[in-house]
Amino acid sequence: MRRNVCLIRPPFFTPWSPPLGISLLKSFLEQRGHAVTCIDLNADSQVWNLHRRYFDILQTQAGNGEVEGHSKLWLFLYAHLHSFVNGAQEQAISRALLSHAPRYDLRCDERTIKLLAEVVERLFARLRELLDRYDFTQYWAVGTSTYSTSLAPSLFVLRYVSEVAPQTRRIIGGGVFADDLALGSENLNTLMTRYPFVDHAVLGEGELLLTGLVEDKITDRLITIKSLGKTALDIKDVPGPDFGDFNLDAYFHLTVEGGRSCPFQCSFCSETIQWGTYRKKSAEGLTEQVLSLVNQYGNNHFFMADSLMNPYIEGFSKQLLERNAGILYDGYLRADAFVGAIPERVNRWAKSGCFRVRLGVETAAEHLLEVMDKKTTPKHISKALNTLAAEGIRTTTYWIAGHPGETEEDVRETMEFIKEHRDSIYELEIHPFFYAPYGQVASRLYQAVCVYPDELAELTRFREWDVRDCNPNRAERYRRVRLVSELAQSLGIPNIYSMAQRDKAEARWLSLHSSATEVY
Repeated sequence: MRRNVCLIRPPFFTPWSPPLGISLLKSFLEQRGHAVTCIDLNADSQVWNLHRRYFDILQTQAGNGEVEGHSKLWLFLYAHLHSFVNGAQEQAISRALLSHAPRYDLRCDERTIKLLAEVVERLFARLRELLDRYDFTQYWAVGTSTYSTSLAPSLFVLRYVSEVAPQTRRIIGGGVFADDLALGSENLNTLMTRYPFVDHAVLGEGELLLTGLVEDKITDRLITIKSLGKTALDIKDVPGPDFGDFNLDAYFHLTVEGGRSCPFQCSFCSETIQWGTYRKKSAEGLTEQVLSLVNQYGNNHFFMADSLMNPYIEGFSKQLLERNAGILYDGYLRADAFVGAIPERVNRWAKSGCFRVRLGVETAAEHLLEVMDKKTTPKHISKALNTLAAEGIRTTTYWIAGHPGETEEDVRETMEFIKEHRDSIYELEIHPFFYAPYGQVASRLYQAVCVYPDELAELTRFREWDVRDCNPNRAERYRRVRLVSELAQSLGIPNIYSMAQRDKAEARWLSLHSSATEVY
């Protein structure tokens, strides 16, 4: 039976590229004769500007420096959005957030919370305006692709659909089920017991699971790969994404995946929990898919949306050069021995169009890298950064502050490393250590404690967690975030969240590395 399905990406997710997940699902379902419409609410400029307004208020009113980034701001917004969506009274939300702000090293007063509340109210009013444009009664099902940052808007969308089209199935899936709502977690139980308008939750790789639901092979409310009795999807059976429902002029680049899951098991990561066994596309197949998308949509800029390019970048770069592809691409890369060992290899990546890589460095302390099971060393990271920079490839680096077991000496080593490599670092963002009781590779090694005070936990329903009796403690964790952020700022290393910051970062990088390609 042919069925009509609508798939939505709610905010918030940086709108640089069209949503890959729902575009892949569209291709997969339509190959089987179903009709799929994709909607990207995240690309609406008013929605994104309201998100920026919320963070601007926190940065200017609550003592969060711009260089510190948005990671702790997301967590504060997360609590606010959920409280609003759950119907909590403004006075109760204000009181709870005021007591909660210091846990993120934020300084809020009643005036600040009032300004933030106005932004949240306008945000959901705008989402309702956007949803009112669609007739959801025409669909057999509406599904939302959901991450931690979009969980509250996702629930708002599904509740709206339940009100205007009660006969339409409501489905939620996405990356949120890899950590915050991982299988076995209290938060997942909250979703299933306190949100009856959610008809189905899809945990894990969506193609087979959603198809099984649409074709009546699965009837479970909580759907996992066990519902089909199968393992992961063969990567060769995944079609290319269909971006045909989007206004592609709204995005800087297209997006594609070279593989799924990850061949590594870093302790804090949930990638393998979501995707299972690592699989990669052939270099020839990936190149053909990229060139097909260029021809179809007229954009030669790509973001490689999978976890790591290391397993396939060699073959991919050779294919791109052999076929004179003329594309530009960036993606995630491990800063390990493979990257820095042969400069000529990195030169080939740059010539093939690789202009930026995103490196999860995390720390420059050797013993902490071992605790995280990163399978690299400070020497390898140093060589990788310098080799990439020498070829002009932009190096966006991500770091973690306050991982369990991190010492003051570890922080000093990391800061000295950053000083020594300042000219080889394009961008630096440091995040406080984040913990989920289920989903991360090392989740079950620790005991969990809820971060929220009781009043806020009742308002949000979903909870944020931390490691019980963690050393370093929460306050020290955020102090270290600020310490490293201020160091980066003093060295002129940016943390980019606006086009003005991007322009400044580009001017700096192009002055440092004459081999860099002008892109933005």
